[in-house]
Amino acid sequence: MKTFVLRFSSFVVAALAAQASAAVPSVSNVTLSQDGLTRAVTVNYTLADEPAIITLDICTNGVSIGQNNVWAIDGDANKVVQPGARSLVWHPDKSWPNQKFASGDGIELTAVVTAWATNDPPMYLAADLVSGDVKYYTCAEAVPGGVQDILYKTTSLLMRRIYARGKSFMMGSPTDEYGYFGTREKQHEVSFSHDYYIGVYEVTQQQWQQIASSVANWPSHHKNDACKAARPVENITWAWIRNTANTTPPGNTSFLGKLRAKFGNAFDFDLPGAAQWEYACRAGNGNYKWGDGTAISSSLNGAGDKKDYEDTAFNEIARNAYNNAMGTYSAAAGTLTTTSENVDTTCGTATVGSYRPNSWGLYDMHGNVWEICLDAFSGNDANPYVETPTAGNASVYHPAKGASFQRGPWRHRASFQFGWDLTAKQDFGIRVAWTLE
Repeated sequence: MKTFVLRFSSFVVAALAAQASAAVPSVSNVTLSQDGLTRAVTVNYTLADEPAIITLDICTNGVSIGQNNVWAIDGDANKVVQPGARSLVWHPDKSWPNQKFASGDGIELTAVVTAWATNDPPMYLAADLVSGDVKYYTCAEAVPGGVQDILYKTTSLLMRRIYARGKSFMMGSPTDEYGYFGTREKQHEVSFSHDYYIGVYEVTQQQWQQIASSVANWPSHHKNDACKAARPVENITWAWIRNTANTTPPGNTSFLGKLRAKFGNAFDFDLPGAAQWEYACRAGNGNYKWGDGTAISSSLNGAGDKKDYEDTAFNEIARNAYNNAMGTYSAAAGTLTTTSENVDTTCGTATVGSYRPNSWGLYDMHGNVWEICLDAFSGNDANPYVETPTAGNASVYHPAKGASFQRGPWRHRASFQFGWDLTAKQDFGIRVAWTLE
């Protein structure tokens, strides 16, 4: 083993203010060494006080080599680690190939070990639907293989933290936004008291099958064997998704109930509330814009369904009625005349992540399939949406957001909502959320 000159670096992430009285995890006794044959770098450290999520960065001469080069790590990292003497191994030949560094090269290698309080976790969470393991990553670049890896579209659920705690936003649209659709979009302020995670992608058919194979076995309509796995699950009912009212935990036999059980009920996975969904969709962009910051076109400013004119820029961020080959779309009638069940992803739904993400790295927030929310549907401004969904009309309708491959652009706006009647439809799917306490 070759031992490098070590300039010890360690950071401790403070607990949330609400938990300020709790012990804060700390890291000490960091040592670093490298195997002369495999080039694997071993980092030993001691974690004290509290369990914590451990992440690693590597610096040369005080400069980070970049999280995209440090993702190949084994051992006590990127997960909740118990206090005590711990170790991790970074494999530079996997994630930082063709780079030479040795103790005689004048390079000072630094291991930056960070302890995150478990109630203040890093930005990305990856829940392995096969093993039941949960890993955390500091940024998109740190996610092994990158966020577009097929793993996160089939057998692992990748989620992104939305930093909403203590923030407010205006839900709905101003009346002069192109495509505005009356009182169901009337603006009102929503304040958040919690951060939350939300899926980077819609739940796919393979992910559904991995967790709930006995719950409507492979229910989706768009399921050509060559490409079905990474397309969004659809054609699902409320009973299969959740089974119980929106103010009670999901039923044990439902998809969400089984998903929670897979991870020992340590995560209250659920549908996002309509306010959570819209805030994440907007991704910090204001009115008159799509979630990636591009402007909503004035071509949506017609009357009624005539607002469904093709928007070239929009076609780059969403699967919609104009960029799939499933049939003939009528803007005047607002309908898509479908052909037979599609044969590939040029028709109907697309593989998740096929279009440009929004400003927070979330894919398909506009288009592909309508996304069902936890709230009771509110079709007017008398019962505005809030952070925590209430019961209300939960047994009859739920809001669906984002529109689908069957619709034109104006319905895809962040503020638009449709009342879903709990029955299976080939253009309605789900995205998973988890609210932090």
